This record gives sequence, structure tokens and C-alpha cells, in this order.
Amino acid sequence: MELKKTNLLILIAIVLAIILSAQILRPFGKPKITLTINTNPTTAGTLNINWPPNAQGAICIANEELIDKTADQSPKPTASVAKIMTAYVILKDHPLASFQDGPTLALTSEDVKVYRDDKRDHQSVVKVVAGEKLTERQMLEALLFPSGNNIATTLARWDSGSVNAFVAKMNKTAQALGMKDTHYEDPAGINLGTRSSAYDQLLLGQKAMKIDTFKNIVAMPEVTLPVAGRVYNVDYALGKGGIVGIKTGSMPRVGGNFVFASYDDMGPKKVLIIGALLGVDGKKPIMDALDDSLNVLQKTKGALQLMHIIKKDEVIGTVSFRPNHILSLKCAQSIDCLVWHQKHFHLKVELKNMTLPIRKGDVVGTLTIEEESTKTATIVAAESVSKPTLVERLTRLY
Repeated sequence: MELKKTNLLILIAIVLAIILSAQILRPFGKPKITLTINTNPTTAGTLNINWPPNAQGAICIANEELIDKTADQSPKPTASVAKIMTAYVILKDHPLASFQDGPTLALTSEDVKVYRDDKRDHQSVVKVVAGEKLTERQMLEALLFPSGNNIATTLARWDSGSVNAFVAKMNKTAQALGMKDTHYEDPAGINLGTRSSAYDQLLLGQKAMKIDTFKNIVAMPEVTLPVAGRVYNVDYALGKGGIVGIKTGSMPRVGGNFVFASYDDMGPKKVLIIGALLGVDGKKPIMDALDDSLNVLQKTKGALQLMHIIKKDEVIGTVSFRPNHILSLKCAQSIDCLVWHQKHFHLKVELKNMTLPIRKGDVVGTLTIEEESTKTATIVAAESVSKPTLVERLTRLY
């Protein structure tokens, strides 16, 4: 009888030992993560840009994202705005460092014939003579300043051997840039089949303004050419509202077109705004387009501000390891973003597999604001969390 009792006690002890060992050794449940921030915030307010009636418009922050655009983004004739792509292709094929002149082109009787034919058709031209020598930079100035259609033809032949071959290159480049509503029929924009949308011109304008030589040329008010003499930039809005370019265009039945660029100082950050207007009506379409661009810029700049989306040491959530052991998560850095009315953000939180103990200040993850330019802050532990004690392991219920 005593033997049976002893064996029973031993068995109970063994079972208890197994239970206690399992209770001590089994892992705690998965930490419970609770975020205390809105991961899809939207800034307040409404941006109401008064786009010109019957015109097409779009505006963006370079290398950021679209701010606003008109509902209609169907292809419209570009007129001389097409020369932005002509200059872009030339500079991609024949790069020029800032203020470099590049190779010299000797103009021929064929170039003179193009000049005379275009002039007879009342097109925008730059006077040339046979034997005149122009550097690549001077050719680009003649293309973009007085908007010489004849210069567009000369540059196309110089680059690709023929106008058709160059136009094919323009269309291939547009496709590569994602300009889905754009098609070129000529390098000057005189053909009504050369069409684009305001939004597409933002895509091109951003790329072109990354080229220093292009950016320098379109910001100049005038230049002097060997035969044509002093020529003036048709962009009469230069210097107004911070405008530093880019290109105007106008034709009968087309209206006034203007792709423009303007800088805005946002505290420590200087941002480049790119905008486009196509098909502006009025008695003086090109002047109306220039004036309208200033109104659009004023409204846009008034809506921009640099905002703390996440502040340094801001608590963004908690992690519960066990009762009475809750770890606060905070950001180690601030994240500032350029914002405007009704701008949407997406905040992505990624946490590591956290194992105890955790010390105050340990990096436990990242917070990323997903925009055109991604911004990231590290997430750290706001306090220390020790390993569970023996008593906590034995008495836990989960």
C-alpha cells in the first residue's frame, strides 16, 4: 500500500515537473502591435485652380507628383511647344556641359531655302545665310528664343540625316517618357498633327529641366546671333512669378500654349514647379496664356507648405508582450514633406521580429512615406523591456 502511494506521489511529481517545465519553456504569444497613427492621412482644404475656360492645364512639383490638372487631357496641337522635344532629343544625342558651345554647323543653301520658304509662309523664322557658322548652343538658342521653325528643320537634318528620321526619334522618346497622348509629325510644331496633352508636357518638361544647358538657355531673356543679331525670348513672362522658362507656342485655330517652370522657396527647400497650358483662347492668345500661367502659379504657390508628417520622438504605436509590459514605439527622426490641399499620403510601418530583452533606443523598424521620392525614419524603443521573470513564466495564462 505504501509502495503504491509512493509511486503515485512520484508520478504526480513527474507530471507537475513536466507541466512546470512546459510552462517555463513555452514561448510567449505573438506580441500584439497597435498603431496609433493614421497610415493613410490626407491634408485638409481644397485646391481650386481657376483654369482658363476651354483650355487644358496641368501643374506639378518636379520629381514629386501631380498637383492638379483639368479633366480634359486629350491631345491638342502643340504649335512651337513641340520644340521642347526637339531640343531635348538634340541634347540627349549631343550633350553640352553648362555654357559649352559644342560643335559648329556650317549652314548651306538648303538651309537658306528652308528659311525663305518658311518666311514666305509667315512662319516664325530666324534669318540665316549660306556659309554662316553656328555652334550647337547657338542653334538651340535660335530654336528656343525667337522659335525658329527653319532652325528646327536644320537641327533635325543635322542630327538624323532627315526630318522624317528625326521625327521618328521624337516619337520614340515620347513613348519612352510615358507620353501616351503625344504624337509628333514635325520638329517645329507647325503641323496640326503634332499633338500632346498638358499632362504629357509636364513629363517632358521635368526631364528637359534636368539638363543644365537647356535650363540655362530657356531662362535667358535675349542672345545675339551672327546674322540674325539680337533676338529676344518669346517667353515674356520670364522673371515674373519666379518663371525661368520654358516655351511658348501659338497658331491660328490652336490658341496660346505655354509650358512654364518656376522656382518657389519653401524654407530650406527650393522646389521647381512645372506647368502647362494648351489652347488658351482670347484676342491675344499667347499673352493670355502667359498671364494665366501667373494666376495658376500664384494659386499653386499659395497652397504649398512644408509640413511635419512625422515628428521626432512622436509615438506611432505600441507593442504588448505580456500584461503590464507594453513598449512604446517612436520615430527617431522627423519627416518633412511638401504638401498642398487634399494631398494623400501612405505611411508604411515595417517592424523587426522583436525578442526580449529590448533596450531603450534599440532600432526595431522603419516608417516610410511612399511618394515619388521615398522618405524613411527609423523606429526605436521608447523604453526598455526585460525578459520575463520565472514567476511571470509560471503564472502566465497565455
